Amino acid sequence: MKISIVGGGIAGCSTAYYLTQAGHDVTLFERDSLASHASGFALGGLIPSIGGPPDDPYGVLSRYSIELHRELAEQLTGHAGGRRGDGGGGNLDFLRKPSLMLVKDRAEEESMRRVYGQYAEDHTLDIRWLNFGEFSHIEARISSTVLGALYVSEAYEVDPYKLTLALWQAAEQQGARLVNRVVTAIAVNRDRVSGVVTKDGTTDADAVVVAAGPWSSEMLAGLGVSAPVTPLKGQIIRLDAPGPPPKVSLWWDHDYATAKADGLLWVGTTEEEVGFDDSTTDAARDRIISSAVEMLPYLEDAELVQQTACLRPVTPDGAPIIDAEAGPDGLVIVTGAGRQGIMLGPSMGIAAAALATGAEPPVDVSAFSLARFS
Repeated sequence: MKISIVGGGIAGCSTAYYLTQAGHDVTLFERDSLASHASGFALGGLIPSIGGPPDDPYGVLSRYSIELHRELAEQLTGHAGGRRGDGGGGNLDFLRKPSLMLVKDRAEEESMRRVYGQYAEDHTLDIRWLNFGEFSHIEARISSTVLGALYVSEAYEVDPYKLTLALWQAAEQQGARLVNRVVTAIAVNRDRVSGVVTKDGTTDADAVVVAAGPWSSEMLAGLGVSAPVTPLKGQIIRLDAPGPPPKVSLWWDHDYATAKADGLLWVGTTEEEVGFDDSTTDAARDRIISSAVEMLPYLEDAELVQQTACLRPVTPDGAPIIDAEAGPDGLVIVTGAGRQGIMLGPSMGIAAAALATGAEPPVDVSAFSLARFS
């Protein structure tokens, strides 16, 4: 089949990868450069969704996607990924890095203990509750005001920019083409998509995948499809911090701190509903630093190296849209994963690739249809 994809982020490039692996003719349209928005600036933390029932669709999708990340680390680099410090994941900087979810008050502690209770007998995830004395052996510089932490062993990290580019390069090697143009419309003929329109004309297609992040809703509106996807700005700072880097990722409230392959400590983040303004701000910088110093007092001596901002696509319920039923036949929508876009990217891509070709996705995505907002 001849399939066009709109959007060169993790969702679009994952879709291109899986389509070309199956032998399809793929053209990807990106108005800027690949991974130039959220997929190029995200953290890349891969933590399974926990706390819900075992059959929770979001949890199932997240665990499946992490398995795909492990496979991709091998397929795209030729090296098996997964263990910290073993060089796994090659140039994707993919590695296993356990996470500590820090707890600051009694109500949060009670909630986290309940989560731990759900997984106490499930050794596949290795989730443990640690008191201060226990987690301070892992990272002694955490503030003494922290009451405890949930330890998640099976967590990972990847470089989102490198992953997105590697997915595209693999697709390109199989014949996929990149068109660096603004898509002005999606062509429709007799209630079925027929191509993608740019200033250069129409590129014919049997199916069109819209993976344009927070810009998807505007594009879909031209087809009479209402998709509640909006931008959520997130800002991250990168610090040159004193002392050795933390061996684990640290999470609290909506924030985090983790050492990355560039030698810096990445600290974030914000959740700002400010439309399509992707500029960095002093207010966000100061809030992030204040939160980080509260949890990790040693960061008071850290030096700010860089501050970035990006726009994540979010939906009202925080879950992605993966749908081939809305709008004309041959239209596939894959967007809206919010802060979990990198983690969910491969599963969204493999599902979108299946839907575009009329196949059954390898993971159940029926819970993520656009119809849930009707």
